[in-house]
Amino acid sequence: MPLSRPTTVHVLRHFGLALAHLAVAAAVLPLSGCSGGAASPTAASPAAAASTNPQQAARLQFYRREVLPTLQANCLRCHGGMNRRGGFNMSTRANLLQGGKDGPAVIIGRPEDSLLLHVLDPKLAADDPMRMPPKGDRLSAAQVAAIRKWVADGLVMDR
Repeated sequence: MPLSRPTTVHVLRHFGLALAHLAVAAAVLPLSGCSGGAASPTAASPAAAASTNPQQAARLQFYRREVLPTLQANCLRCHGGMNRRGGFNMSTRANLLQGGKDGPAVIIGRPEDSLLLHVLDPKLAADDPMRMPPKGDRLSAAQVAAIRKWVADGLVMDR
């Protein structure tokens, strides 16, 4: 008996079943901790992991206590929300990893190679266009050290 061509109804039914299987897999895999491969640095926010991991919770608390006030006082006016000088927005982890016109701002775990720490370096001349903040007082050594630790420890933040 010759095989007949599938009708539109058969194709749609088959496609619908495939979508149902994908939906179930998507719902089950995150619950079981499977990622389907190596985790990327831009994967799910570390803030989500902080609710179950004491080390991540401590890092999030460090960010909120030591880093966020510095960013709010010195950076986010020009590099947060709708303000994106240099094409750079610091208000989310994804934005920090993406960077701006000069490339990625942060390399997780490698503050010495991160543009963010370079522009905060107190050795940059006052007229250097990369110097941040561009006007006014520089960040204190303690503030820069906190940002350095934050980058080294995985850039844990709320968003």
